[in-house]
Amino acid sequence: MDDARQRMQRLVGRAWDEARSPLYRNAFFIMLASLIGSLLGFVFLYVVYQTYDLTDAGYAATMVNTVTFLVGIGSLGMPIALVRFLPESDDPSALVNTSLSIAGVLSAALALAFVVSLGFWSPNLLVVFGHPVYLLIIPLTAVAYAFGPVLDQAAIALRRADIFAIRVVLLSVIKVPLPILFVTAFATVLGGTLGVYMSWSLSFAISVIVVGLVLLPRVIPGYRPRPRLSRRRLRPMFRFSVGNWLAGLIGSAGSLLLTLLIINTLPKATASTATAVYYAVTVMAGILTVIPQATMTSLYAEASQRNANRRRDERRAIALSIALLLPAIVGMWVFADVLLRLFEKPTLADLGAQPLRILSLSSIPVFLNSVFGTRVRVRKEIIPLIVSAAIGSAVTLGLGYVLLQSSGLVGLAIAVVIGQAASTPYLLVVAGRPMEEEPMLAPTPRP
Repeated sequence: MDDARQRMQRLVGRAWDEARSPLYRNAFFIMLASLIGSLLGFVFLYVVYQTYDLTDAGYAATMVNTVTFLVGIGSLGMPIALVRFLPESDDPSALVNTSLSIAGVLSAALALAFVVSLGFWSPNLLVVFGHPVYLLIIPLTAVAYAFGPVLDQAAIALRRADIFAIRVVLLSVIKVPLPILFVTAFATVLGGTLGVYMSWSLSFAISVIVVGLVLLPRVIPGYRPRPRLSRRRLRPMFRFSVGNWLAGLIGSAGSLLLTLLIINTLPKATASTATAVYYAVTVMAGILTVIPQATMTSLYAEASQRNANRRRDERRAIALSIALLLPAIVGMWVFADVLLRLFEKPTLADLGAQPLRILSLSSIPVFLNSVFGTRVRVRKEIIPLIVSAAIGSAVTLGLGYVLLQSSGLVGLAIAVVIGQAASTPYLLVVAGRPMEEEPMLAPTPRP
């Protein structure tokens, strides 16, 4: 009896030690933040869908996703590069501020160019976003959307994913009551679309300000956000950054541009409503993809540290992902209709239940691609990331355009799953071998 109790105590002790390790701690904070963000995002969408027409929500969601895509262009891949290079930087403040400056300026310029040429990209959106006020609002909000990923990845690189979690929770809490506030402020002036868009964007901006001015200075001694361009510190990470930028940009096209695809492809009478339905579905399905993305992001941060035990950490990250992902997929498949009916909008459940079930399966290839993609990133290989992203987005957008016209949102969901799975065989070939151990480095002697 005593032996059994001692074995149990040792088992619990080892489990507790594992949970306290930087790998699991970072992963849990990222998952916790994303889970809370998704749950409060559900509440936010409920408030929006009860307060505004689905058409207003659809147009606003399309603009938010499109601006996020433009921010991906303007960031030049620096957020993900920070995870790899910030731990070894001799001046982290300069590196973070340089990344913020470049991402902010380029993103604002791209957002402005998009609004000016909106009639070319999407005449359906021009009807809603053609008011001159958007020439100011959208570039300014693009700056906030650009700053968020840079600050998030800087915190993760420094093994402080709790800061990322705080920002997401803050964003999610602030976002919930804003639609009710803005519905009275903008209902008679610019319509409900601006109210929904500002609810998303203002809450995001506030969360970024809190992290940049209050939380990150506690992690990086002497840090203050300010314009900065340090070419000397940027140069070593630039090739890696640009390669990841191109891969991320191509890959994000297969997700962020799908709302724009719906707006431009379906008949105008149904396009914005279908977009609102699809956005709600992707928010719920995104809860599942959070699991592999969080564990592999944490693994990437750990594998970028000196003296990392990469092979062991990879096995632990894979085991954690599988243990959480499989029951989550089953639950989403069973309760898809019930979850959508919580919005009290029959259209959401009628049009979205089956696409949600199908999209839940996309988390399986996302998991596999995350494992193989992390191996490639740790090895600082770029070409496989670009090729795999091109395969996935080309299949998703091409097949999605065809199936959207013939089968609606169900067809688009099928295209997303096939697009995610299309790049998996290639990544398996180029990154199939396990991670190598990081060579042990002797401690630097003190002077």
